[in-house]
Amino acid sequence: MTSQLATIHIIQPGYAIWQDKQNAQKADGTITLVLSTKNLIVDTGLPKDKPVILKGLENQNLSTENIDFVVCTHGDADHVSNNNLFPNAKLIVGLDVFDGDIATFVDNDYIIDENVKIISTPGHDYHSISVVVKTNNGTVVIAGDVFEYQDDWKSPENWIAFSHNPKEQINSRAMIWNIADYIIPGHGDMFKVDKSVDIKAVELKALGTFKPNVYHS
Repeated sequence: MTSQLATIHIIQPGYAIWQDKQNAQKADGTITLVLSTKNLIVDTGLPKDKPVILKGLENQNLSTENIDFVVCTHGDADHVSNNNLFPNAKLIVGLDVFDGDIATFVDNDYIIDENVKIISTPGHDYHSISVVVKTNNGTVVIAGDVFEYQDDWKSPENWIAFSHNPKEQINSRAMIWNIADYIIPGHGDMFKVDKSVDIKAVELKALGTFKPNVYHS
């Protein structure tokens, strides 16, 4: 048994700002550090974020060698571009776990320790995963782009535009909404879950009004 719960440090909140040019965003992914019996970096941003990551680790008296796992919630460039900072860490992408060049293929949840586990949350793409973390403030789910930002359920067209399978993503979002006290989205800061909102009912009702996805095939 571990003596304490995990702690979470957001190295960089992500952002996604639509530009005047059609179908263009200024965007970068959220980068999160999880400290438990093992240390994890969840998503590694764009190439420009290398100094941000190194400074974030330094702030916790850590170096890249102290990271045990790199977890990529999905494969978009703004979530994976600094993986090579951690050549000795195990790499988890889509519940495939790489230890060097040895791959283990996981069917269900992947348990890091009693405070941290990786779960499948498909929809944004077919291999999207999220990290469930027990902390002193409750359960935090690091959701990648399953959630884009706080209150994205109020304008679902903004996340549906990037979804491979909106109905499946609605199910993943509802599951996360149910288990989480706080969510760390792919392009925003951590937020508290409003349990008074039936997010699945709201989004299923709205789904029929949206135009076909123009960003993913």
